[in-house]
Amino acid sequence: MTPGPPVEAPELSPNLRLASLTRREENKVIDMRRKHSYARCADAMKFFSECSSKYTIGVVWKCKEHKDIMNECLRRANTVDDMDRARSIFVSEKQKELAEKQGKPRTLI
Repeated sequence: MTPGPPVEAPELSPNLRLASLTRREENKVIDMRRKHSYARCADAMKFFSECSSKYTIGVVWKCKEHKDIMNECLRRANTVDDMDRARSIFVSEKQKELAEKQGKPRTLI
């Protein structure tokens, strides 16, 4: 399998700055994308899992084609554009939550 030509990184949208997300929020976005890609590639992952359960050391050679199919599916499911889209969705939801909080009066306990 030969790698394709390099892909140019898309520009970030103007309302999405690198400092918009904290490390914890960035990890939430990554987990969200990971769950989405696992759900999208469930068949390919099951295909590899069934093959790898039959072999021990030989899994490296016997299931190479299965592994390549699974990795290609995961690679296609996790593009830079998808991550940027997930970040922008997360930021817009965060902005909506902040707007709702600003309208409510704060109560002290």
